[in-house]
Formats: sequence, structure tokens, C-alpha cells
Amino acid sequence: MSDLAPLPPRLSFTEMTELVLPQHANALGTIFGGVVMSWIDVCAAITAQRHTGRVVVTALVDDLVFRTALEVGDIVRITGRVNGAFRTSVEIEVRVEREHRKTRSRELCVEALATFVALDDARKPTPVPPVLVENDDDARRQKHAAERRAARLEKKEAQ
Repeated sequence: MSDLAPLPPRLSFTEMTELVLPQHANALGTIFGGVVMSWIDVCAAITAQRHTGRVVVTALVDDLVFRTALEVGDIVRITGRVNGAFRTSVEIEVRVEREHRKTRSRELCVEALATFVALDDARKPTPVPPVLVENDDDARRQKHAAERRAARLEKKEAQ
């Protein structure tokens, strides 16, 4: 896979906080999907760069699921976590949650998986550190990320 030292996902975990403002919203007062997708892309890119130590580019966003609308005034927590690392790419899971002001409880609103490719100084794909599995959750995530990657590659070859 790589001669680079494995890194645990906890080192690249990213958390961002946003506030839904009127300029983020449509006529119904709910956030534009594109704004949420932009926040997801930024959070995932930061996570991927932390893991790889490189500039990264978005290769793919899949399993993007909008579960609950965010509204003007909502506090939004966006988190990114490395699920798996491959030769030159990493899969990042991003969760977008509403934080309730009074209780500080959180509600999952959007989730996505994004794949990023690390680039060298010549802007060519370059090897990334493997994931250092520290617990059962890390192992499960790496396994499922590898299965998703294999399915995507198989689908691509079939086209």
C-alpha cells in the first residue's frame, strides 16, 4: 500500500461550526443544499489534508443524504473523519448536525461520504498514509470503505 507510517483517524478528525444565515436560505427559510454541500466539501478536505499531509482534491462525493432541513438561525456542527485510506486516496465520512440551543443535543441532518486524492508538488496523485486501526470501530470503517471502493471500481470497469 504505502511506505508511509500509518496514522489513526483521531488525529485528522475535524469539527466545524456554522450558523445558518438568511443568505444561506431559500424562500422557505431552509438552507440551500449547495451551501451544505460546500460545507461538507471543506470539512472533508481539511480532514483529508490532515491525514495525508498533502493538498487534496475532491474525486467523488457519494451517499449524500439530506435527512432533515436546516433553518435560518440553526447552529450547525460539521464533522469529518477518515474511514479508509488507499494508495493515493482517502474516504472521509462527514456528518452535519443541528445543535439545539437550549439542550445542546444534536440531530443528524445530512451525511455524506467523500473521496479525496492526495497530490504531490507536480499535482500528480501521490501515496497516502494507511489508517492505523486502534479499535473495532476503526477496523469496521476501514473494511466498509474498502468494500465501497471495490464496488465503485467494479462499476467503473463495467461501464
